[in-house]
Amino acid sequence: MKKRKIRIAFGCIFYPLMMGRYMLEALLRRPDVEVWSYGPFTGTWIPWGGGMQIDSRFIFTPDFPMTYESAAPTINYGLVEKAIPKQPDLWLEVNAGIHVHGRPKQSPYAVIGTDPHVLGGIYDQVRPATDYFFGMQTPYLRPKDIWLPYGFDPIWHAPSKMPMADRPFDAALLGLAYAHRTQLMQHLQSMGMKVVYQLGLVYEQARDVYHKTKVGINWSSLQDTTARCYELMAMGCVPVLNRVPDLMRMFTDGEHFLGFDGFEEARTHVLRMVNDPKEAEELARKAKRAVAEHTWDNRMERVLLKTGVL
Repeated sequence: MKKRKIRIAFGCIFYPLMMGRYMLEALLRRPDVEVWSYGPFTGTWIPWGGGMQIDSRFIFTPDFPMTYESAAPTINYGLVEKAIPKQPDLWLEVNAGIHVHGRPKQSPYAVIGTDPHVLGGIYDQVRPATDYFFGMQTPYLRPKDIWLPYGFDPIWHAPSKMPMADRPFDAALLGLAYAHRTQLMQHLQSMGMKVVYQLGLVYEQARDVYHKTKVGINWSSLQDTTARCYELMAMGCVPVLNRVPDLMRMFTDGEHFLGFDGFEEARTHVLRMVNDPKEAEELARKAKRAVAEHTWDNRMERVLLKTGVL
């Protein structure tokens, strides 16, 4: 008898770009999993920089799209349970600030809490109703939480094939414009470097920029090891990253990335790598090898194992 696929009910806020999309795509790639998706749906709108529109080709419409309420994005499980066509083996919610009403009455209920450095208050309300809670950054874990770090997508973050010396951009940071990031990127530009520093590029748009970039930069807002850290390593940039606990725990400073604690150290690293493409190529190669196991596919395998459905 043919074995039935694992049924996953997958919920998140369906922005055109979100961490949940990478996890969802990893599950959809599995031949042993059947996914039914639900959650607030925003179309082409994303709240970055006070709100912007993203190209419609990047939209993923869930099986059960729900109304998005910007003041308090909400999932009401009474409504969702009435809509789902088959009882799932696991309810998997990627919570990025979702206000949850109730919980699924049957089957295990697991929540992955993204960005706990800014959303901890919401997770303190959600966590008691869950059977499993996955926290993505160890400085913000609570007792009984399961650590599930960020990762990279092997398609959207595939490695660059362009030699380091041929890449037209010296440095790039595609993300929110925090003051410390802006100071660094503007300074690099004032030195005559070709810099890309903007918000709104997603998926292959972002990949295309980083593939043409020598040094990829991340500067976290708090103690968070962001997804960008893994992505830069996977795409073959030289990762110049501020030192945060999980990054230091998983990778080796000076071998897999160049760490910094402030402006001057970051500036020095970028300048050195831009001026020495051979050393940059070698460090990027080591970074790519070190990050290879940290795919979203492996992260979802861990979730399935920890929740007992695999």
